[in-house]
Amino acid sequence: MLSGTSGAGKSALAEAVLMAAEQLGYICVRTACEPFHEGMSYFPVRELVRQMADGRPVGDVVAGQFGAGSPEVEMAAVSESISADPSSRREAIVATFTNVIMGDYRKAGSSPKLLFIDDLEHLDVGSADALICLVSRLSEGPVVILGAFRSDRVAEPAHPVRPVIASARRMEGIYQKHEIRGFDSTGFGALVESLLGGPTNLPEAVTKKLYEETEGNPLFTRELIRMLCSPDPRSGRVSLSQTNDVWLFDGDIGSWDIPDSVEEVIASRLNLLAVDERHELELAAVVGRRFAFAVLHGLMEAGEDELLQDLEKFLDVDLIRELQTSDESFEFSHGKIRDVLYSQLSGLRRRRLHAQVAEVISNLRASSNEDWDALIGEHLYLAAKHADAFPYLLRAARNAQATGASSEAAALFGKVLESSDGVVFGGDDSRASIQLELVNACLSASEVADAGRLLSQLTGAENPASIRAVALGLLGDVLLFEGEVDQALEAYEESRRLAEALDDTEALCQVLCDLAELHGRQYERQAGISPTSAENHRIQYVAHVDKAFAMHGNLAPGPLRARALRNKAKLSRVSGDLSVAESLYRQAIDTVDSRVASHRFLIPYAKTLRRAGKADEALGHIERVISWSTQVGSARSQAIGWQYKATFLMTLAKDDEAFSEANATAERALRGHQSIGYVQGIRETEIVLGEIALRTGDLECALEWFTSATDARDLVRNELMEVIAIELDANGEEDRAALIRDAIKAEAVTA
Repeated sequence: MLSGTSGAGKSALAEAVLMAAEQLGYICVRTACEPFHEGMSYFPVRELVRQMADGRPVGDVVAGQFGAGSPEVEMAAVSESISADPSSRREAIVATFTNVIMGDYRKAGSSPKLLFIDDLEHLDVGSADALICLVSRLSEGPVVILGAFRSDRVAEPAHPVRPVIASARRMEGIYQKHEIRGFDSTGFGALVESLLGGPTNLPEAVTKKLYEETEGNPLFTRELIRMLCSPDPRSGRVSLSQTNDVWLFDGDIGSWDIPDSVEEVIASRLNLLAVDERHELELAAVVGRRFAFAVLHGLMEAGEDELLQDLEKFLDVDLIRELQTSDESFEFSHGKIRDVLYSQLSGLRRRRLHAQVAEVISNLRASSNEDWDALIGEHLYLAAKHADAFPYLLRAARNAQATGASSEAAALFGKVLESSDGVVFGGDDSRASIQLELVNACLSASEVADAGRLLSQLTGAENPASIRAVALGLLGDVLLFEGEVDQALEAYEESRRLAEALDDTEALCQVLCDLAELHGRQYERQAGISPTSAENHRIQYVAHVDKAFAMHGNLAPGPLRARALRNKAKLSRVSGDLSVAESLYRQAIDTVDSRVASHRFLIPYAKTLRRAGKADEALGHIERVISWSTQVGSARSQAIGWQYKATFLMTLAKDDEAFSEANATAERALRGHQSIGYVQGIRETEIVLGEIALRTGDLECALEWFTSATDARDLVRNELMEVIAIELDANGEEDRAALIRDAIKAEAVTA
């Protein structure tokens, strides 16, 4: 990671690294993040994949790397699946990005790669997740990730770059950070010679004055030197010129009219351009840091040859550089140049140009494979054409939410609402319904406080009952997240009453599933501690599961229908009706997307198969979960997979070697849970470790694990083991509970 202030030399250093890497045989790809890509979720990683794929469909690339029937090809298909739930699709997008990069290393002799991502201060959350996944799999092949960002723009702990850095730091030996601070007075003379491209013979006072004005900032120094090498607009004199290959100074230091900032010196250089040339660069600046030739040509009245001549002139004076991409793109040689051009436009002119850019991109979008709705909507939004921007932004927001890019979706839904004044809503859309979509996006992005503020408005009596029913259900989710179980129950119950009065099947089934899962968790937690309370929760749990299941046939295939089936399957499993549970789990998996190896479905399905005596098939599904989570870099899913693999190995073990393998797998799961602070996973894995100790005759070790899992240090050993057995019973693990009770009886006989 290269960090530092603007103009400190990050991009220049990165360019030198790229050049050196190419000479060493690296495959180099590059992209940049920028504000105009807001809402274009995963833009940097999509751009890198596009370059790596070199025009081929991503699925074909992955098939060539891993084989046509591989899990990786299945993952690539899920990344494009409209039937996959957003979280699974997000995971698939993230994994496919990493698979494309790492897949070449399955064959010997593949070249190393360098990925350069500039302007990481504008990184989106989805792309950050993809980079975290890539970091977790760097051991698979020789890949260098080179990133550059402005340190003053990523100071907040919640910035997406921060977790990328944190994940890299946790892996020993792969992370380096270089704070680029510009040049000190000792090295400044060498910088001046480098920028001028030859030896100098400058008075010490000139070098000193340059250093004092620029404070060693390379960009400021470069632009100031360029200004001094150009004729003064007033006198026509050139202060710096080359004689016999040596740079000399011919001027009066005392009369220097040096701008106060790098922005001002860039502006001075831009003012030397002809009006038409300046206009071309202004149009490019409105497009963004990067701009395609086709877009710029579409904005210009000039012919193609004339535009090419001007671009070549800009290349010669290092205002822009050409990118080696298939879409014939350029970028400003420094983001500050683009920023200066953009900031000097009047508000009216800026809005007019954004409208023109939106129109050109709209005309070109048919030939593009990118999601242009967000980009067109953003330009129309900045053009203050809110009514025109509204449909683009709404489609972009829903697309971002469908791909699990919840933070981007939330920002887009906010702009949709800002743009909705005077809009005539169509179909089922209304301002309140879009606010509910915004709430869902906020909840998915863990922006709970924002969701709560919106819900406080939407749950008021002045809102339609249909809106309040959904809003109260979501409010229950917020309260449950905050640990307010009783208040969450009240919100869910009010939502249920409204949904029943409205005869709204989907809203009612949703809240019945919420209630079932809440009561189910409370039943399991209290089963060994407060039997009366646990029984009340069990009765409510069963009733709500059955009501939701009775409605599932009226629901469209998708996450809600799968949820109702899964809850009924769990109830059947816990009740001992394993054949029914097996069938229901299979239906739930197929309803969502059978290609998705989500632990939320496959783990309970595997538990059912184990209890039905189909251990090998069960372990196969557990391995699918581990493979999926390894591809997506999900530490939580990996740890859950290892936890249940350890559980299954334990129940199948017949000798010391098998128990040792189960114990090692459980310890690996525990480390995984502890690394992310997943409390429930830690508890459940400690129980497994206790059971392994119990099965291998180490009662004292087992009791230590059980005590840690329950945090019930005041219980005698038999009471402690009974609490564990009751919890296992409540979760349908009667065979495991029976073994613990056998140990209790043996302990009683010994006593």
